[in-house]
Amino acid sequence: MPTFAAPAAQTSLRHAVLALSLAVSLPAVAQTTTAAPRVLSELKSIRVKATATLPKAGGSASDREDCPQRVIQPKSAGAKLVAAQGWAVMADVPLGPYRAVSFAGQMQAGTSGTCAATQGNIAVFSNDKLIALAYGKSADDTAIGNLVPLEGGTVRLWDGDIVPAPAGDLHVDADGTVRLTKMADEDTVCQGRAKLPNVYGMPIDKARKALAAKGWNPVRAKASGDPRQAMLFKHGIIETDDCSGTGMAYCSYSYAGPAGKLSLETAGEDDLPSVSGYSVKCR
Repeated sequence: MPTFAAPAAQTSLRHAVLALSLAVSLPAVAQTTTAAPRVLSELKSIRVKATATLPKAGGSASDREDCPQRVIQPKSAGAKLVAAQGWAVMADVPLGPYRAVSFAGQMQAGTSGTCAATQGNIAVFSNDKLIALAYGKSADDTAIGNLVPLEGGTVRLWDGDIVPAPAGDLHVDADGTVRLTKMADEDTVCQGRAKLPNVYGMPIDKARKALAAKGWNPVRAKASGDPRQAMLFKHGIIETDDCSGTGMAYCSYSYAGPAGKLSLETAGEDDLPSVSGYSVKCR
């Protein structure tokens, strides 16, 4: 009997070692699996879902060859995957621990270098793994365009219209939820040293009052002889720097604030045109 005890013990030992090695290897396998986050859209025009599958491109390169200003070269692994599917990548930005990539299938050129984008989507990647997708109600709408990172980790979504407008804000909540919300009432700029109110779409006379309430004061511009500038001067908009006489009739304005300089832009031929964009240069 003793002569058979050693082989049996050796067999049991081999089984134990095999079981232990399997148990040790299981956590490593689990770590390679990216869990789908909770996703939520508070915007009626845009839906969002957790998914690991990219949609098929709805257009071709010829559909956007007249809009090179809207298309960027993909840099992240996720953006390269999107481009490989035949989509035009419009933005590739950080979103908390993730990467947000906006892309479109079709684009149509307009006047003054403008361009409308349709069949827009936002892909959220964890490294090179797709975890969520945001998309419009139909392939023909312009709900999704560019993405711009803001201070604090938020990403601002702009629509794909001829004159782009902010459509909402993309966040990653503390619990990991990927959430799309309406645009914030104000943004922090210059590393939190100043606040900028949401003046998009406001007529310039109302926008300048909202800006003044946050410490952004108009900087008087020099008269250039431009008739639109002269008209805006008559309305008391003394900070009007320059206006375009063609295309979308853009005008620019300058303000000085608590942490730097603000350049504002309006579009349209109204006597008091509405704000279409801004940029801040921090001190």
